[in-house]
Amino acid sequence: MSDEPYSYHAYLLRLWRTEYQGQWQWHASLESPHTRERRLFSSLEQLFAFLSEQCVDLTAGVGQEETEGQQK
Repeated sequence: MSDEPYSYHAYLLRLWRTEYQGQWQWHASLESPHTRERRLFSSLEQLFAFLSEQCVDLTAGVGQEETEGQQK
């Protein structure tokens, strides 16, 4: 595992459903075990968007490093 900051994320995931105007909707929360910071999401789409952003941040320099290594 890399020593770079934010190269690893851990979360406690909670999922629950609520009924709103006759429709069931999923909600979620993520809690960091390290900082106890909690994020709430009113839909699974919001949760997936957040996780996708976290993964993009983690992999932003990976392709660039591999390319630079091949040029040497």
